[in-house]
Amino acid sequence: MEPGDRVLVRPFFHIPVRPWWTESYQSPFYYPATVTKVNEQRGRAHVELDESLYPTPWQDRIQLFHISDIHRYGCRCQECAKPGRDIYRFRADQERMRNEEQP
Repeated sequence: MEPGDRVLVRPFFHIPVRPWWTESYQSPFYYPATVTKVNEQRGRAHVELDESLYPTPWQDRIQLFHISDIHRYGCRCQECAKPGRDIYRFRADQERMRNEEQP
């Protein structure tokens, strides 16, 4: 994994649980992002989430993830088959990638 690689991640966001307290949650859906920095010694990478077509619950587009939590952009595993809110862009990108793979 290198800076500039396109990936899919489950972003973190904060939910208010009390008027004075929030808790961090991880999205159940994968969103597209770009790797910005990799720290191989710690097994972590900074990624910048793509700008969304819709409002998003996370405050920061740049987030830190463990490398094992990051999927390559063209991943077709069962988890990545659940796209986030930008489902139309996700499907269009997946279709474009399938067409590019065919001879």
